[in-house]
Amino acid sequence: MTKDHARKSAVREQACTTGEPYQRVAAAAAFQDRTRQAVPAGQQFVLSEFTGHFAGVARNRRWLVDVFQAQEGRGLPRGLVPFEAPSHSWERFVQHELNRHVPLPHPQQGSVPALHGYQQEQVMRLVAARRHGSPGYLWALPTGSGKTPMAVRAVCASAERSPQKILVVTRLSVIPAWRATIDGFATAHHRWVVVNPERLWRLLDHPDADLGRLRGDQAARLVAQEGISRVDWDTVVVDECHMLANPESRRAMTVRRLLERSDGERAFALWASATPFSVPEESAYLGKLISHAAGVAEPGDDGDYRLWLKELGLRLNNDRRGRWYHRFNRPDVARLRELLFESGVGSAATPGDLNLPQQQREVVPIVLSEAERLRYNRAWEQFRRSEGLAAFTDITPDSYRVEALRRVQKASLVKAPHVARIVVEQVRRGRQVVVPMWFVESIDEVAVLIARALREAGLNDRVVAITGRDTEIRERKRVAFQCGEALVVVLNALEGINLHAGELNTNGRGGRATHTPRVCVIADVLTGGKRALQAEGRTQRDGRSAPVIYAYAAGTGEAEWTAATFRSLSNTLSLTTNDRDSAMFAHLADEITPVDAA
Repeated sequence: MTKDHARKSAVREQACTTGEPYQRVAAAAAFQDRTRQAVPAGQQFVLSEFTGHFAGVARNRRWLVDVFQAQEGRGLPRGLVPFEAPSHSWERFVQHELNRHVPLPHPQQGSVPALHGYQQEQVMRLVAARRHGSPGYLWALPTGSGKTPMAVRAVCASAERSPQKILVVTRLSVIPAWRATIDGFATAHHRWVVVNPERLWRLLDHPDADLGRLRGDQAARLVAQEGISRVDWDTVVVDECHMLANPESRRAMTVRRLLERSDGERAFALWASATPFSVPEESAYLGKLISHAAGVAEPGDDGDYRLWLKELGLRLNNDRRGRWYHRFNRPDVARLRELLFESGVGSAATPGDLNLPQQQREVVPIVLSEAERLRYNRAWEQFRRSEGLAAFTDITPDSYRVEALRRVQKASLVKAPHVARIVVEQVRRGRQVVVPMWFVESIDEVAVLIARALREAGLNDRVVAITGRDTEIRERKRVAFQCGEALVVVLNALEGINLHAGELNTNGRGGRATHTPRVCVIADVLTGGKRALQAEGRTQRDGRSAPVIYAYAAGTGEAEWTAATFRSLSNTLSLTTNDRDSAMFAHLADEITPVDAA
């Protein structure tokens, strides 16, 4: 294979993996070729995910990375090429530091894709906030609105002319898409690092402990409490920032430490999520923004955040079950909206505001046989007893324990044949169906049942199952669904995957996804409202409409769980100004269990 053919093959593979148009990836690759500097002999290469033994490879104690010192030549030995650090990775950043890397020139302005009008408006709002001294910005924008390219363009537009150090925290599955977007949409050269939350601890040092001698989990726990950032970041972007809703979580504490700089300043923080929080207490990670908007001191790490919110005018009244619900706390909703979205530190928008289609939702009760219902309720009763709950309503979807919920997971398979019949009916109506699941163990079994039901109905029985574990073949399965080879996909990967009709360049070679209407059938035991909205966004995005069907087992504990989840979703959407969808979920919850009985 010639070098030219090899280069084109690599570009096709990257386009297929990331979902970016082939032309955009090819342009970014060509730009990198033009600006790649000569590598001097003796350069140090930092390896990624290297676990073997090779002459010249040793751990750099300061950076906690594996380094190869090239003695001759200008590249890695063939045996180490598979471990070359990817672009925009932490290892590549350290490699530049070790070799005193000189930043590349700015990209050519003409090669950068244009943003949609509403995206440009959001970018300019963020730029204005940063110029006026805001410590950060919150984007509470709908799933599928294009927050990733917006973030890249906004960071470039708001940064100073000198190259900045920018950290992006995102889910592991979304990292390739972020790297491709940086290459395609950046209008100035900065030093980007894209990393998943589980690896954040490597970016921190400890003043006393030798982290290299500790196990990864021990080091992560230690630096989350007492760590010091190894780099002074100028900007920190947290994608899907609702992952920090629990201020006591390790990832939330780690991000707080990475925001601190050695000069006493703080990095500018860009928070992005369609579902930033469901109750006011989950907004603690936005304390700096709220304090800036209110003109008061921010709460300390050891302070009572709930008390601090009350001092700002929130009432935080709970219902008789001890839960916050926006219907009973309208002054709290108004106050938080004022602080975050009317004071220049954040933006919230509904799909209608962005000229995107409104989400359509339907609730379908599944009627189990008497024997099925008894089996199903028995599992829920065991769940209650294992948690020490007197009644189901003593627990909320955000406070479950996964270990206990797995007792219910197997019971949910009782209704799987009924779910299969719902899917068959949708396929008969000329739709391609997406079925999100929450547990890997359920996916294959449900996929088999759906395939059998399709076959018995005389329909195409090709069903693909996608999990977060099958990273090597996930994209091929996704393309099979998008191109119509499969009519149904069952999955639990809810970030960084596009399943909407008419997707451009769906196969990395310029092909377009089918225009067959999509429908999302959510029928597994839900584990919290935010994930449900993420599931909806897999099919309704990029201006394409796709209805959602929520199916639950009527007359069982799951009905109460589903209603509580809908009320959590109603809270989330109310706090982010989406009154239409908030009212829709509240109405759906009342259809299942009236609010006075919840």
